[in-house]
Amino acid sequence: MSTTDFDKFVARQQQAAAEVADTDWDKERDEWLDHLNTLHTKIRSFLRKYVDSGQVKVETVQVILNEENIGLYEAPQMVLRIGGQHVVLKPVGTLFVGAKGRVDVEGPAGRAAILLVNKRAQSPASLVHVAVGTGGALPPAPAMSPEKIEWEWKIVTRPPERRFIEITQESFFQLVMEVANG
Repeated sequence: MSTTDFDKFVARQQQAAAEVADTDWDKERDEWLDHLNTLHTKIRSFLRKYVDSGQVKVETVQVILNEENIGLYEAPQMVLRIGGQHVVLKPVGTLFVGAKGRVDVEGPAGRAAILLVNKRAQSPASLVHVAVGTGGALPPAPAMSPEKIEWEWKIVTRPPERRFIEITQESFFQLVMEVANG
């Protein structure tokens, strides 16, 4: 390794630190919480018939999250009570590579993830630029589109082929049944 490589590394780290310092972290947190509330509203609309009939109870509790640069803050966690089953929609946070947020859906039979990603994304692989056959050197990142990203909540399917699917009433009910052993 030459000192030139190290010089480039130091310069990249300084640039990254400057970008972090310039970020409005309160705004990032507030946008994430707004998106989280939008997800909760959508889920409540899916469950309205069952809640109105008393078959499903939906509760929201505040939990404390702690994220680098944002610090401690409260976020809503949704709890679904379906008979003797409890399914929790647990907010994880907003600082993820390629995603603006993650919620884990946890039940007695397992866990699944819902990600806030670019509406056009079809799979986790579409979120990451991978360099193959470059001898360790990364090619330039693809040019960023000047258009604004439209964020959308999507369910991440289970392996082996992970992909994103739109959250509809049907896909959400299927997800709940999977984690609740339905």
